[in-house]
Amino acid sequence: MLQDESNPDFVAKVVMLLCEEGEHIIGELAKQLDQPCVDYGKVDTFVDQLRGNSACVGAQRVKNTCIQFHVCCQEKSKVGCLKTLDSLRNDFYDLCSMFIP
Repeated sequence: MLQDESNPDFVAKVVMLLCEEGEHIIGELAKQLDQPCVDYGKVDTFVDQLRGNSACVGAQRVKNTCIQFHVCCQEKSKVGCLKTLDSLRNDFYDLCSMFIP
């Protein structure tokens, strides 16, 4: 429904942008969580950005993992954030692998 004859590659382009931007965000999350003093507000901002992007394309599993990540940020749990980052990374790359060979 999102694409029409005038722009037949619209959905593919949106998914490609999600994968590119998501990869950048995951890298930033890893970098932020590697700091000795984690800025959980900054981490949560990146998580929220990825949650919104994934929700826009219907990536429910990624969105739900971002919600869990948000809770860990609220709790200021570095261990929880790191574990959730691993789950997020897996869910995200599973999603991208469905669209990018």
